Amino acid sequence: MFNKVILIGRLGQNAEAKTAQNSREYAVLNIATQESWKNDKGDYETRTEWHRVYAWSNLSKFARNLQKGQLVTVEGTLRYREVEDEVEGTRFKHRIAEIHAISMKRLSKIEAADDPADGAGDE
Repeated sequence: MFNKVILIGRLGQNAEAKTAQNSREYAVLNIATQESWKNDKGDYETRTEWHRVYAWSNLSKFARNLQKGQLVTVEGTLRYREVEDEVEGTRFKHRIAEIHAISMKRLSKIEAADDPADGAGDE
């Protein structure tokens, strides 16, 4: 049996650093992938999918340095988690998909205007 996910996409926001109840550090990333195709009329259509990615331990340290808009590749495993929500007084259970990263690479550099090290935007 095999459970492997490979994504190439852009970060929708900077990684969010967190600490689990067992004091393990992790980072949460929202990565957008996009696909395009020609419809029956010959026009191009696109669809964007958002993926929630968890990076643990040393990988979380790398992930925290990633910034919104950067292109990254992620390899990991797909996991599902049961959650319970309440909407307008009605409670319901549903499953959400998560990707737990095994490896991650940055494919694009930080743009100079977005690089905090260059002093852009300082007054």
